[in-house]
Amino acid sequence: MSGDLTAPLTRIIDDMAPITERFAAAGHRLYLVGGVVRDHLLGVERDDSDLDATTDATPTQIKALVSDLADAVWAQGERFGTIGCRIDGKPYEITTHRAEVYADSSRKPTVEFGTDVRADLERRDFTVNAMAVDLHERALVDPFGGRADLDAGVLRTPMGPDVSFSDDPLRMLRAARFHAGYDLAPDPAMVVAIESMGERMSIVSAERIRDELQKLILLTGASAGLRLLTDTGLLAHVVPALAILQPTEIDLAGRRVEAVDVNAAHRWAALLLDVADVRGALRALKPSGSLVTDVAWLARADEVRRAESWSDEEIRRAAAGAPGDHRIDELFDFSVAVAAVEGRDDEVARSALARVGELRAAEPDLDEPVPPLRGDEVAELLGVEPGPAVGAAMRTIAEHRFANGPLTADEARELLG
Repeated sequence: MSGDLTAPLTRIIDDMAPITERFAAAGHRLYLVGGVVRDHLLGVERDDSDLDATTDATPTQIKALVSDLADAVWAQGERFGTIGCRIDGKPYEITTHRAEVYADSSRKPTVEFGTDVRADLERRDFTVNAMAVDLHERALVDPFGGRADLDAGVLRTPMGPDVSFSDDPLRMLRAARFHAGYDLAPDPAMVVAIESMGERMSIVSAERIRDELQKLILLTGASAGLRLLTDTGLLAHVVPALAILQPTEIDLAGRRVEAVDVNAAHRWAALLLDVADVRGALRALKPSGSLVTDVAWLARADEVRRAESWSDEEIRRAAAGAPGDHRIDELFDFSVAVAAVEGRDDEVARSALARVGELRAAEPDLDEPVPPLRGDEVAELLGVEPGPAVGAAMRTIAEHRFANGPLTADEARELLG
């Protein structure tokens, strides 16, 4: 039966043999589950694949069984049935079989532990994720046809999609991600369910929606997932600010997303570039303040493409105003990438980018201007105590520096004199 498995999966089974034997000796079964099974069957081997297992042992029994095998054990997820451990330097999460019960008004399930691996797999989101490897028999456990769906390129739910999505509405958004990330065509019944159940997203927290949507837009083929959200009407329940755009505008946003750098700020900015209130749209999803700042800054690409040119003064101000570790070059590069998607050559951004290099060579402190005089030196020069007058003088120096370039200390004294 191990012939059904890939060689990398077989190696994982061999690595886990001491754990498997320990559970078997105590009368328990152990199964490898999760993305590692799906990805290995697809021929995708990732170094960062999580190693998750499920068992009929209780959390207390799991802790007892791994305690002397493990280098470390952590139990933060114990109330949800999960015990984490590190064995021979490899991290594992072992979870008691679950039979979760959801309330209509909440996405958070009431966790009930079970003893049946089939029931545990049935409660998972999609058939391609509802597969396990029996570590004792070295065989694939696939009661819902996940491997056949992988081969056929189909995305289905183990239970009826109306039941699955009602239990956990976030799965509708996950469907868009799996459609885009694995090129799996959603089952027609699934599409109908998403079209009719969008309002169910109201019970899902903004943070979970944000995290799932971010996983989608970081994909190489993100546009396919965004198109599914548009076609089913789910987008209106996920990012209302985008839902007011025309489908052609959403398609353009999807192409922009795929064209820019693969990082969260660039992808969010590309997605939201046509939204009137970028900060407000993103804040509704409760991200970090730094992400909001970075995305809003990159969304200034709209200003870049409307400008006829960028003067040295404008470049200096923009360079000094770049948030965090960002540089103004990044904004111009982003604008060039966006323009290319729209069928334009952003000559203004290219010209400004070249000028940035020239200015930075002549003005090494372009990105972080260093005042030629310290505050105490200004106070002494003006004969005043530190306070508003000194602040005003420092701003005068800064304004002169933006307009005309760096000053020497003597030039600054003359300016203030």
